[in-house]
Amino acid sequence: MVRGGDEDGPGVRIRQVEPGEKSVIAAIIELGDRASKTLGFLTPSAFEQAAAKGTLLAALRDDAVVGYALYALPRQQVRLTHLCVAPEFRGRGIARLLVDEISRRHSDRFGIVLKCRRDYGLDDMWLKLDFQPRGEVPGRGKQRLPLGVWWRDHGHPDLFSVVETPALLTVAMDWNVFADLHASHDRIGAKESKGLLADWLADLVELVVTPTLLRELNRISDAAERRRQRAEVQGYRLLNPDTNLVDDMIQRLVTTARERLGSELSTRPGDGEGIRYIAEAATAGVRLLVTRDDSLLRLAEVALDVCQVRILRPVDVAVHVDELTRAQVYQPASLLDTEYSMVTLPSGTERNQLDFLDRPGGERQSVFLARLRELAVGPLRWERKQIRDPDGHPVAFYAARVRNHELVVPFLRVRSTPLADTLARQMLFLLRKRCRELRLSVLRVADPHAPAVVRSAAIDDGFVPQGEDLVALVIDVCGDSEAVGTAASNAAARAGLAFPVLEPGMSAVVASSLERRLWPAKITDSDLETFLVPIQPQWSSMLFGIPASLIPRPEELGISREHVYYRSPHSRGEHAPARILWYGSSDKGQQISSVIGCSRLEEVVVDDPVALHARFQHLGVWSREHVEGAADKGRALALRFADTEMFPKPVSLQRLKALAGALGQTVTVRSTSKISTELFAAVYQEGRSTE
Repeated sequence: MVRGGDEDGPGVRIRQVEPGEKSVIAAIIELGDRASKTLGFLTPSAFEQAAAKGTLLAALRDDAVVGYALYALPRQQVRLTHLCVAPEFRGRGIARLLVDEISRRHSDRFGIVLKCRRDYGLDDMWLKLDFQPRGEVPGRGKQRLPLGVWWRDHGHPDLFSVVETPALLTVAMDWNVFADLHASHDRIGAKESKGLLADWLADLVELVVTPTLLRELNRISDAAERRRQRAEVQGYRLLNPDTNLVDDMIQRLVTTARERLGSELSTRPGDGEGIRYIAEAATAGVRLLVTRDDSLLRLAEVALDVCQVRILRPVDVAVHVDELTRAQVYQPASLLDTEYSMVTLPSGTERNQLDFLDRPGGERQSVFLARLRELAVGPLRWERKQIRDPDGHPVAFYAARVRNHELVVPFLRVRSTPLADTLARQMLFLLRKRCRELRLSVLRVADPHAPAVVRSAAIDDGFVPQGEDLVALVIDVCGDSEAVGTAASNAAARAGLAFPVLEPGMSAVVASSLERRLWPAKITDSDLETFLVPIQPQWSSMLFGIPASLIPRPEELGISREHVYYRSPHSRGEHAPARILWYGSSDKGQQISSVIGCSRLEEVVVDDPVALHARFQHLGVWSREHVEGAADKGRALALRFADTEMFPKPVSLQRLKALAGALGQTVTVRSTSKISTELFAAVYQEGRSTE
């Protein structure tokens, strides 16, 4: 839709930039480069990808670009990355037109968030554009000048806090990127790397260095330049990988490169540094390595297959930061088909938990042990669970008990390992499910020394800070907004919280967000749609354990919070956000023919199989060959879904048809189909019934 200007007259119009409009994109890039001191640098491909995603708007006057807005759509909000108006056209309402158009296009989302340096003196402008301050974060650079966080609300129910607090994406960089950022002289192509220092990425990406980078710095012949870069490296966290593990990983990489690429990689110091970057990142638990080195980029496929390290160009980090962050914080593939296990923590083993002591936070050992022992005695014992890694070492544990009609968790600890984020999110979901099993609607994490990774995951999951506690509402209601809202308000009141009024007809984005934060609530008078998706027994067994395999895996670690399912790319109207009802089909060997569970559909992506596998490999189960087998004419469709709940009482095909018939509807299970909200509610409630 084209919009005319008001203060500048009908000559200014705002419209979406299409991918093929090379001249318009070039003019936008030129305008952005002119303002790069305040906007930060983005490569041309970043603008092109924004146009492809429909998130690049141009302000045009007589077909000349006089301003633009570039933004992203992480989860339920809009993140404004660039807002730029040509200097000669400022003060004429063009910025207002651009921001208003973003709000119009994405009114279904909670609002728009942006970050801006405080010293730019633009506070009055943001206030005039209906933004409100929401705190600040440290900026980039030596001075770490603060960035103001601004929020433009779209008027939806404010469920405590809708400004995302995403986990920090950790990215290792090689010396080429580091030198681009800190060398005293301009390097050819360095602009791409400098985009990593953009203010909008300040609290989204953490750049880290490896021992190999230090060795490369040491070989700089110019003493002054060597000292300069050594001083700059002090501003970054240094990874400390186990050297024996690094050497083993290098040999695996060398062998695989020889087999796959026919390349004989050198491992001699000063000659084979590229492969050492990969090995050091992998063994330190970092899954992303950024470089502009073509020889290192050629190893991308080998690195991904051997040690799950993705090698990317700087622009790829900036363009895909939200996708990469999700992949980093949740890696269920690393829990599947391993010896990770959950056990009950026996009495008398409290001292074995001292690895979880919060020494940096001032937690005293004597107090920690005394609190833990108290939970093992008395008439009302606490449930104490521990997760162990394949070597039998404890990596996480929690204690929980019902108290005052709440499930209270006085201990929720995760050791600092590469899977800390994944384990934290998995345990929070397990506790939600436990709360539901006990018919409780309030989950309270009352651990004052819960690690930062747990607190971050909890806030992202819809927990609300209340003093030192973190509180979540677990609303087991499938009904309209009034029914869900009433149950949530009552639970919130018992917990000492307030809850907003829910109105019928809320957008799919808002409803999906609320269903995630209030899980397992289902809001039936919203715009959130449901798709009935048939799944073959082979994949329902691997994803959900139905039918059970010969070697069943533990459900608490196997049915993960997030998974992916692939099929042929022919669209049946699937879109996200939405719900999925899984219909387990039958084949010659296994008979299911029932609706077996429900998930929240988070993303629908069509791409070539290799790209899809690389993108979603961290979710596990599917090999590249499996994805290629699901493809048609070189393309496949991926459904990324989350928070699956399996039905205690699967709904048979006969019963499914009967429920549909009672509503005057028909249903097909031959391929993916959209079903009515009424039919979803009927199937869901029957599947959840334990009678």
